[in-house]
Amino acid sequence: STIRPRMADSLSLCCLVLLASSVKAIQALNGNNNQSVSYKPVLLMHGIDGTCKDFEHVIPWLQKSHPGTNTYCIPKFQGVPMSWIALPLQVPSIIKDISKYISENPADFEDGYHLVCHSQGGLICRAITEMMDNHNIHTLVSLAGPQLGVWGKDFFDGIRIPLFENLTRDQIYHVAYTPEAQAALSVANMWNDPDHFSLYEKENTFLPYINGEKEDAQRLKANFLKLRKAVFLVGSFNDTGYDGGIEPWQSGVWSYVDGSGKEVEMGHLPSFVNVSISSTMAYT
Repeated sequence: STIRPRMADSLSLCCLVLLASSVKAIQALNGNNNQSVSYKPVLLMHGIDGTCKDFEHVIPWLQKSHPGTNTYCIPKFQGVPMSWIALPLQVPSIIKDISKYISENPADFEDGYHLVCHSQGGLICRAITEMMDNHNIHTLVSLAGPQLGVWGKDFFDGIRIPLFENLTRDQIYHVAYTPEAQAALSVANMWNDPDHFSLYEKENTFLPYINGEKEDAQRLKANFLKLRKAVFLVGSFNDTGYDGGIEPWQSGVWSYVDGSGKEVEMGHLPSFVNVSISSTMAYT
């Protein structure tokens, strides 16, 4: 999905507020709100079917509001069909690119950096925060990123993937959860059919892993907790469950739906377990 001009302006405003808050926090810690503070670099990641052009409204706004901010749009897996490549292949490749940016510009990245990522890119960037052991990411901003996956008819009306074109929403799991689809297609990696959860857990090679449902969960959690801030945003809320980019839209803010389309809050999803606050890092 691409960012339309009107939506891009709104998302740009959200990004600027979030990034500005991190600068103000540094100034407050230093005890001087008037001193010059350099802005952390911003890495941008497009969504499915998208390209770096999707951020053409965001980058000028960042530069105008925060002069001198270095922005890096990650030019990987752009457009069709490259953005459809399986996420277990995309994520390590993008980590290598980020590592290259850092090694070539060590002074720019030494105090950390921000990730601003749209749609599928929001899920990719969250995976990066978990799988990149040496990251120094300050803030992750996920713009309509399907953190708990995708499932819905409207989502496929705008994304024409030949393998799924002749299938209904309720039939897609037959193909999506095959080894061939999991090895090839990002949408298959994101497909979370609430009517076939056990099959999703068993056969999906990406989403259950980064959601801590498989091995390596403690490492992924430790890496994610290195973030200073994580912000998850979605678009308009409507009766169809489709926000123009992902479906269900609740996935972008860590909720989902059941087989009837009724919203299910995170604490009641089968893939999550409620714990007492005393056992969390926030409590300690």
